[in-house]
Amino acid sequence: MPKIEFCVLGPLQLGAEGRRVQLKSPRQQVVLAALLLNADRMVPVESLITAVWDERPPDGARHQIHNCVWMLRRRLRDVGVPAAEITGYPAGYTIHLGESRLDAAVFDRWLAEAREFAALGQTTLAAARLRSALSLWQGPPLSGVPGRIMQRAAVQLTERRLSAQEEWLDLEIALGRSAEVTAELHRLVAEQPFRERLRAQLMRALYRSGRTAEALAVYRQTRRLYIDELGLEPGPLLRDLEEAILRGDRNLAEVSS
Repeated sequence: MPKIEFCVLGPLQLGAEGRRVQLKSPRQQVVLAALLLNADRMVPVESLITAVWDERPPDGARHQIHNCVWMLRRRLRDVGVPAAEITGYPAGYTIHLGESRLDAAVFDRWLAEAREFAALGQTTLAAARLRSALSLWQGPPLSGVPGRIMQRAAVQLTERRLSAQEEWLDLEIALGRSAEVTAELHRLVAEQPFRERLRAQLMRALYRSGRTAEALAVYRQTRRLYIDELGLEPGPLLRDLEEAILRGDRNLAEVSS
């Protein structure tokens, strides 16, 4: 397991495993999060100012950012992370992490490895690697960190998690583990009711578990929801899947290895 010292896939935390802490200062939270999301790249001071104060920075904002970074360095030292991790330049700051100390970076690396396994037909290894990547998440990303820029970053991180979950579920269903993931799919569909891929996965999982009537019921429920809320019919993904289930398409029952 990599030595992760910074976490953004949940509450913003720093420090080694067993001694992780959260910053109490909202300003420090935003500055550290902005640096972490751009790890190993220089973040201009102006970008940090915008992240902290949106479009209404106070007089002396640059000086306040410099002070904030100075306090961050002290905090990093207090929790056992060298203060030199943040390097200052005339135009901005860089936090130096490499690829194994930030949970989001580890997540991205394991996701890429899972996709390589899947491309090689190594479905079991791909599913296991994706499962490990998803285990890094500890809740809504950047939860509690204020500011519009941080909210947008959290939305982007959440989308990456959902896409990875969908890839993992496809693999699990292909491996014949439909019954094991049905409850998780029901939960995700309840959280993301208009995400068609999740609904299609739920239908396939139910069908492969011998619950054909329930799979078709998911389609009918989806159609009612989409018409009532969006004024639209389900897309071709769901329509084609319903037709395949109705004719008992054998390809839906194939199992990978």
